[in-house]
Amino acid sequence: MRQSLGFLAVFLYLKIAYLSLVASSDRLQVSWPTPNQAFVNGLGYHAFLQKTGPDKDFSSGAFGCVRNNGNKFHEGIDLSPVKSSWSGKAEDHVYAAMDGIIKYVNLNASSSAYGKYIVIEHEKFTPSLYTLYGHLDSISFGLKSGSTVKVAQQIGLMGNTASYKIPLNRSHLHFELGIRLSDRFDSWYSRQMFKTKNNHGNFNGYNLAGIDPLLFYSSFQKVGFHHPAEYLESLPVILKILVPSQIIPDLLRRNPSLSSTYSKNVHFNGWECWIGPYGIPLKFEASTSVPSDKSLRIIEYNEKYDRNNCRKLIMKKNGKLQPSELLKTYLEIIFVE
Repeated sequence: MRQSLGFLAVFLYLKIAYLSLVASSDRLQVSWPTPNQAFVNGLGYHAFLQKTGPDKDFSSGAFGCVRNNGNKFHEGIDLSPVKSSWSGKAEDHVYAAMDGIIKYVNLNASSSAYGKYIVIEHEKFTPSLYTLYGHLDSISFGLKSGSTVKVAQQIGLMGNTASYKIPLNRSHLHFELGIRLSDRFDSWYSRQMFKTKNNHGNFNGYNLAGIDPLLFYSSFQKVGFHHPAEYLESLPVILKILVPSQIIPDLLRRNPSLSSTYSKNVHFNGWECWIGPYGIPLKFEASTSVPSDKSLRIIEYNEKYDRNNCRKLIMKKNGKLQPSELLKTYLEIIFVE
């Protein structure tokens, strides 16, 4: 009887959170990925984020430059459990944020900082987004790469798995939302001097560029939208940069709506790339005005939106603006052959 009541409580908990985030049937349906209603109900970080230690602020579990005094970037949000066992082990289920297809499942906890994790891509939306669910204790039976999942479907159990030690009493869900940069990522990775093998193919963290999940959900609560593109289109353009390349980026092939010139029969020898917060690519336009030295050229730069010290896109050197190493890495991955 107690088990039945527990199941019913979890079901109702999920149902309330789910209904609080779902707009009308013709719009995108979104679910919070855990049973915790705190964010949906407008409560602060303390009510739903897992901080990195007992002496840390709850903001250390948020997205952005929140680690090491603002010098280390956190690509997602860490969500604390509603329910834990006497030993501190999380007992919360984890749910799919939107309809999608599971593209990757990692069951080898020691092979990734994400531990056991799932990546779902939401391909019916343009551009497609991914959601990542990390540090899972277990993955729901029968789910594998290629499985179709529905919004709010149970996909796993919250945990503390990782290639490093996460204390049992700090079990949480690491949740990411963003864009996968390239299907040719392994080609880029193999040219680097990394000491470790790429064990996760196109779903390696280097290839996943995150946006702030809390801003995404907040925007959805306020206005709703028909598809994620509406949110991406609302993001500020931090810079426009000219990339001398005749390669059509894999990201653009998968998401042709990111360009107004991609489908046209036009000559080009470069791309004008519009870049949003934290390096998210927002738009690509074919160009014929490539510098003679074939270097990257900054066309526009909105400095007021580029103030994240650990994730700056443009640096100033000898009085001149130059792309940061992060931005150059993103562009290398996007334009890899």
